[in-house]
Amino acid sequence: IIIFKEINLILSMKFQKLLILVLIFILHACATYKPQYKKEVVQDKFPDKKIAHSFYLIGDAGISAETESAQAIINFKSELSKASKNSTVVFLGDNIYPKGLPKKNEAGRESAENQLNAQINSVKDFKGETVFIPGNHDWYSDGLKGLKRQEKYIEDALGKNTFLPENGCPIEDIKIGEDIVLIVVDSEWYLTDWDKHPTINDDCDIKTRTKFFDELEGEIKKARGKTTIIAVHHPMFTNGSHGGQYSFKNYMSPLPVLGTLKNLIRKTGGVVTVDNQNSRYNTFRQRLITLAQENDKTIFVSGHDHNLQYIVEDNLPQIVSGSGSKANATRNVGGGQFSYGAMGYARLDVFEDGSSHVRFYANDTVVFQTQVLQENDKKVFNTYPKSYPTDKVASIYTEEETTKGGLYQFFWGDRYRKDFSTKVKAPTVDLDTLFGGLKVIRKGGGHQSMSLRLEDKQGRQYVMRALRKNAVQYLQAVAFKDQYIEGQFNDTYTEGLLLDVFTGSHPYAPFTIGKLSDAVGVYHTNPVLYYVPKQNALGHFANEFGDALYMIEERTDSGHGDKASFGFSNELISTDDVLKKLNKDEDFVLDEEAYIRARLFDMLIGDWDRHEDQWRWAAFKIDGKKVYRPVPRDRDQAFSIMADGALLNLATKIVPALRLMQSYNEELKSPKWFNLEPYPLDMALINQSGKSVWDAQVKRIVDNLTEEVIDNAFENFPLEVDQNTIQDIKQKLLGRKTNLQKISDAYYLHMNKYGVIKGTN
Repeated sequence: IIIFKEINLILSMKFQKLLILVLIFILHACATYKPQYKKEVVQDKFPDKKIAHSFYLIGDAGISAETESAQAIINFKSELSKASKNSTVVFLGDNIYPKGLPKKNEAGRESAENQLNAQINSVKDFKGETVFIPGNHDWYSDGLKGLKRQEKYIEDALGKNTFLPENGCPIEDIKIGEDIVLIVVDSEWYLTDWDKHPTINDDCDIKTRTKFFDELEGEIKKARGKTTIIAVHHPMFTNGSHGGQYSFKNYMSPLPVLGTLKNLIRKTGGVVTVDNQNSRYNTFRQRLITLAQENDKTIFVSGHDHNLQYIVEDNLPQIVSGSGSKANATRNVGGGQFSYGAMGYARLDVFEDGSSHVRFYANDTVVFQTQVLQENDKKVFNTYPKSYPTDKVASIYTEEETTKGGLYQFFWGDRYRKDFSTKVKAPTVDLDTLFGGLKVIRKGGGHQSMSLRLEDKQGRQYVMRALRKNAVQYLQAVAFKDQYIEGQFNDTYTEGLLLDVFTGSHPYAPFTIGKLSDAVGVYHTNPVLYYVPKQNALGHFANEFGDALYMIEERTDSGHGDKASFGFSNELISTDDVLKKLNKDEDFVLDEEAYIRARLFDMLIGDWDRHEDQWRWAAFKIDGKKVYRPVPRDRDQAFSIMADGALLNLATKIVPALRLMQSYNEELKSPKWFNLEPYPLDMALINQSGKSVWDAQVKRIVDNLTEEVIDNAFENFPLEVDQNTIQDIKQKLLGRKTNLQKISDAYYLHMNKYGVIKGTN
């Protein structure tokens, strides 16, 4: 018994020591309510610069009508009274606790109105603009219905476009100024369970999460060079409870051990979508983080965590200002520069020189401030020669890059490697004089091509696209959508292999398409081959562009009404827009014959890359109706032999998603798989034209595409290109033309297998 008591005492003492160690660890690892600053961070004083625009940021202000939470909104209103008209207030979601805006006469309605009124009253005398965005709690009252109730209530009080995005849709972009863009995102739209909201996208153009990412990517790329503020309720980075950082009190609740276990499960399990450990939330944030890297002037502003935080991770600044009416503890770790578990708000000032500065306020006092973005690069580029030789000899790849051994060629084929490394003579170009003078607008947004957007003095836009594609850019867009990989694959075997895969498409094929298209009546751009020297007109883009072969062509956009190849139409719209118009009113009409002809032409030249973004639509006024005709773009895959070599030939046979990449030949073995990408668009657009229309378009193409036309088109290839390759492509094209009726019949049968096409035979 004595021995047992001694052992028990020893164990008890060890347990106590262990418990003390655990408590010390927990206390050290706990979030606190105190202001915390990263040691090496120096708080920059507010600069003496001219402000272009100010953003006042406050989130989670839902209970600001209650006495203990009113002071923050009172202080906020006081600060707004001093704001200029060049200002925008953004309420960052969770505008009503706990469950959004109920119906009239329902329980909680009066309280919800009081909460909204407190926030609305704070901006009543504000000289600038106001935007409320939704948070997760705003969705909790009848989902979409409750959200629309809140939208109506706020807009009735403050005016149109004060609650965004509208109609429960996911994204809205707001042009604040020439160099400032605000992109508003409803993150709960993405995170919520759509099965519980069957009508969630009825009033939205974006109906899938994939389409949302595509749209956001486009907006981020479009805003390159501009301060781009993404207002989204759920933060990308946070050191609060939604990021797995908990206070000591939280660890002790409901009981010491149970509290720790609860937090462990919450942090590692990701059981709820409010925490960024949740798989859907994490997918959302990782994708946005990756997309945001395309624009080095992106700033995220969010609420959700009830505190003030400034974090810089993955080169991205994150402002968390979610303590409009509540305060929760934080732990300043990782990229955290500052955090404070106190009620307050943030102010982000953007200056005319492109720099920006954030200030965080608590208890009506600035508790942290720092520079966010540096001023724009003001370098004057006058270091490049102002005159050039009239032409230049160059190749796309080096001979070393295209020299492959016998075994390699067996597995990966011969492709068009020789043409990629053949040196060709191309005219040089001075952008200051081309088309009366072109200025660089911004970088292009393609997934493979390195391109610049150019504009002439009349506002017409052009594209300068490098013939050498960017393998790492393609990897980022296709294989690493949720992880930024800049620099990780440069000069690697993977990059070299992808560059070699690109040689399956002929680099000079696009230069033949214009004459072929003219012969059969299909609209087109007019690419011209140039050698673009590095020059002052490229500005800071000269670091990435120049001293290489490029094609320069009209951008498929409005403004080129002088071009016969656009049908002399001065108005071009996107596929999304044309679908909206066709579904909206019978006065909008598609020229189905022109579209069928363009699609048959795709099959004729072997261009399998024809998804909806590869089309623009020229508008014409005919008999009181608006008629739209297709303008195809991006003809990179014409005559391509992507399935060349044993490996890729096998892959395109057994992998369904790759079956469209058939190597160009006289036969088109499977029109069904070849048209995998454009099939949904074909089904949406072709519903009145029967087989007689298809047959007529086949005849038009066959009759007009003569050998003389083909020979003339291929004269646009550089003279140095392998003539055997040219003759081979010509023979395949003539053979494909002979088989076009058979190809058309097979695809028409595939499209009409369910009797979808209404036209008669």
